[in-house]
Amino acid sequence: MAWIVRLPFFVVLMGLGALAMIVPAGHAVVMEDFTTMRVFFYGFILFSILTLLIGLATSGYAPKNVARSQLIGLLSAFTVLPLMFAVPFYEAVGNTTYLNAWFEMVSCFTTTGATVYDNAGRLTPSLHLWRGLVGWLGRLLMWVTAVSIFAPMNLGGFEVRATGGAGKGAIASFVQIAKIADPSERLVRFTVTLTPIYVALTAVLWIGLVIMGEFPYIALIHAMSTLSTSGISPIGGLYFAASRFWGELLILCFFAFALSRLTFS
Repeated sequence: MAWIVRLPFFVVLMGLGALAMIVPAGHAVVMEDFTTMRVFFYGFILFSILTLLIGLATSGYAPKNVARSQLIGLLSAFTVLPLMFAVPFYEAVGNTTYLNAWFEMVSCFTTTGATVYDNAGRLTPSLHLWRGLVGWLGRLLMWVTAVSIFAPMNLGGFEVRATGGAGKGAIASFVQIAKIADPSERLVRFTVTLTPIYVALTAVLWIGLVIMGEFPYIALIHAMSTLSTSGISPIGGLYFAASRFWGELLILCFFAFALSRLTFS
């Protein structure tokens, strides 16, 4: 863990992105979609080796300004990581351009929800799972970096709360944490703290949708899309969902975590 903390922020994110490719590869094995399985498994091997080489080359690097280095790493994550995510997606789809695949991954990772694949049947179930997973990871990244990087620096909207009367206690705690821990330690601390909450909320919504009658695979992607607010769906939207009204009502309840900053605090 100490060696990972000393690595540049972007290298850690790149390694996590490569590790995430195992999920659609495993799902493709279950679905007997061996072409998609090979593409994502080879992508995992390729980018894991690349991450290892970059990690070894930068392991002794000590930036003069750690906070600035992590801001640059965050910028690199939203510009470079979609290029990496698009490689197996492009190869698995086959009848598309790399530009479209890159745009799709940018849209998923930033949780904007725009897509160039309006026909849901054009993509295999494993590719839809990859889209939902990339969006889910993108929202988790935003959540962790907001509280561990932006809040202590009063950036990304936190400067409004810092100057207002509301939320002074939260801002004071953020400032106190900033004084006793460097940005790398804060990233690790808040990742360990917030990730189980994020995973648990997703799991609860997933199970709830399944209880409402939804298919487990579709319920999982809809749960990840709700918590990430990406709106990604493998069936073209909730109109075609088996859970119908009660599933939509349950999803609406979980949107409370996206609509109010109080739940974030």
